[in-house]
Amino acid sequence: MIPIDPIQRLIAAMGPPAAFAVGLALIVLAGFGRGRSRVSKVLGVLTLLAGLVLVFPRARPAPAAGALLAPDGFSTAWQILFYAGALPFAILGAAGTEAPALLYLGSALGMGIIALSRNLLMLFIGLELMSIPAYLLVSGLGRRERASSEAALKYFFSGGAASAFFLLGIALYYARMKTLAFAPGSAPPDPILGASLVLMGTAALFKIGAVPLHFWLPDVYEASAPELAGFFSTALKAAAVLLLMRVVSIAPSSALARALPWAGALTMFVGAVLALGQDRLQRLLAYSSIAHAGNIILGVGAWAAMGASPAAAYAIYFYLAAYLFMNNGAFSFLAVSGLKTREDLKGFAKGSPVLAGLFAVFMLALAGAPPTAGFLAKLLIFWEALKAGLYAPLAFALLSALIALVYYLSLVRDAYFEEGSAVSVRGSLAGRAVLWACAAPSAALGLFPIVLGPIQRLLGP
Repeated sequence: MIPIDPIQRLIAAMGPPAAFAVGLALIVLAGFGRGRSRVSKVLGVLTLLAGLVLVFPRARPAPAAGALLAPDGFSTAWQILFYAGALPFAILGAAGTEAPALLYLGSALGMGIIALSRNLLMLFIGLELMSIPAYLLVSGLGRRERASSEAALKYFFSGGAASAFFLLGIALYYARMKTLAFAPGSAPPDPILGASLVLMGTAALFKIGAVPLHFWLPDVYEASAPELAGFFSTALKAAAVLLLMRVVSIAPSSALARALPWAGALTMFVGAVLALGQDRLQRLLAYSSIAHAGNIILGVGAWAAMGASPAAAYAIYFYLAAYLFMNNGAFSFLAVSGLKTREDLKGFAKGSPVLAGLFAVFMLALAGAPPTAGFLAKLLIFWEALKAGLYAPLAFALLSALIALVYYLSLVRDAYFEEGSAVSVRGSLAGRAVLWACAAPSAALGLFPIVLGPIQRLLGP
């Protein structure tokens, strides 16, 4: 008789990946029948929901020594974030063929592997599984064929550079440690290990869009369909943040970890300043995404400075959870409304008051206005930075937050107080449902953070 522990461990580790494998196979089979696009879209949404259900196993045995993949509360919490972040795109995304569903599910599978990994090789496999479908999504679901092809090419080469950095970092790590397994605090101070962590951390910062490694991001987000840009800016960014945290946790006092607070402050400032001059809404939100990435990187730096314990990651997790709703909502609004420039936005509230109200919620939340989720998210990150003694980067972050207020509030002003064509837009039922599903947590999480209490317990004692 097979012992129960290995079976439980296999189910706990492979439940969501198995769901994605089955979903991918079904979508491929659906591609041979009629109505394949509609069936594929439904199967994609159902597969994500199945992954969310299976991420909660009944038993969670301790990982075996040398395990490549091992589930725990920390990995469970992050998988919830990844799969939930993909749902708006799964619901709103184009359904011309089965390809979009295959690609975003493949990318989500890679994110899940990053969450479950206990080995640098598996981290790399997860990174590639997450990234390669994303390049194809940009190319196939762009708003303009030429622009999307150019953006996909830029995305591919920047992603290839990130992969090369990560592989080189893995090689240096193996040369020093003689193993690819890793654990928090497992690496002693050493120049070779320090260089290894810097290389792998650089790869993660590429994916997050940190300055000066952000050059690909505005073009990619602008050339993509709005709902796809929302997927990139939430689920993929969260996976890249977890990748950075995995690397930093190996040696929380490394040069990489010490550089992160200033990298975050610089990213915030540059993103906020560059967003000020943008007229195209999707590009403005791309630079906004860079600024928010800076907040998260500052949080990772503070987390590392205080020992990088899983339980202390709650501020980062809460920020990403709030950002999932705020930014997916903002990009989904662009998809539903069809607005492209600030000129289009002027007077929008007169013709479409409900959609304008939802848009205002997203902008106020992204700005960090109380009592929205964005306010509490920024407050938690800034409080962690204060506790870690990161006073100078924190001051820089506060300045950047004030600059960001200008463009977020000016967008609300354009919609409500500027003269323009009062266009009446209702949008599809699915589009309106996604907007309401994103707007309610964006407004309420700041008042009721206890909703994420069970997630906080999953992260660690």
